[in-house]
Amino acid sequence: MKSLRRATALLLILVMALSLSSCAGVKDYLWPEPTTAAPGAPTSNITVIPGSTIYDIAKELEKGKVCSAESFLKAANNIPAGYDTLLDGLGDVSDYVFAAEGYILPETYNMFQNRDGEYAIRYFLNYSQSQLNELANKAGQTVFSRAEELDMNMREVFTLASIIQSEANLGTSEDDYQTMRMVSSVFHNRLDSPWNYPYIGSDATRKYIQVKLGDYFVEQGVYKYGKDSTDKNKVYEVVNKNTQNKFFDGYCTNDEYDHKIEGLPIAPICSPTTAAIKAALWPEDSDYYFFFTDIDNKFHFYTNYEDFQKEWNTKYKH
Repeated sequence: MKSLRRATALLLILVMALSLSSCAGVKDYLWPEPTTAAPGAPTSNITVIPGSTIYDIAKELEKGKVCSAESFLKAANNIPAGYDTLLDGLGDVSDYVFAAEGYILPETYNMFQNRDGEYAIRYFLNYSQSQLNELANKAGQTVFSRAEELDMNMREVFTLASIIQSEANLGTSEDDYQTMRMVSSVFHNRLDSPWNYPYIGSDATRKYIQVKLGDYFVEQGVYKYGKDSTDKNKVYEVVNKNTQNKFFDGYCTNDEYDHKIEGLPIAPICSPTTAAIKAALWPEDSDYYFFFTDIDNKFHFYTNYEDFQKEWNTKYKH
């Protein structure tokens, strides 16, 4: 009798194990640990550098044999369920170049090879979600509490952080963080004064569409390489003006362009560091509305356009 009960119990455990395996689906990576890999399985280290775009990351994944670039780019616009907190505020994916742009944190990831784009997107977003849950200022205020205080959703937080990252082009040291807080203050001041500064004026938002995604848009038939284009200096000519204008309408924040958007762009433009995310949420208190970096990568901040333009045209223009 005892043997029968033991055999029944073992059979029940086996059935439950198979049932749980079936619930998880064929994809064993449904919720992969962010920085671990199964012993013996081939893996690659994939480094996402600060300021990377989804297109940059796709190429690294293909080079590292994790998945094809095409599979990842498709997954970047078909984000699986389970990331509502991280992607709070995300709208219709057709409005974005890539819905997952900006939500993949710079880091070196150890990833399985020979997978697909969904594996990679889950792997990245799991890590971003875990880091976001731990991120806080020195006083212990969480990013979620601070975002609510500023009346910002996570899409707006990551969008502003990505602009700060692109403009400052810095890392995660304390000095970098403090500089990015100053850059953040300029954008916050403009966002808080829309009657005077309806456009935040970040040239990085224009470059995202015109330059950083140039090769991607060539692949999509939106651009073509100009006759003077070289491997080191690529020149793009517009083939599909409607598509370019659509994205300029959503991303470009420069006043002087016909196609542009007031306030923040509709979505992030690159992968920001955690320092940039914190800077977006806890800017320095300043009266600055203008800034630029000189040829030595030093930052200069101004309260008015006249002083900004004078310095730009004389000493530091580059």
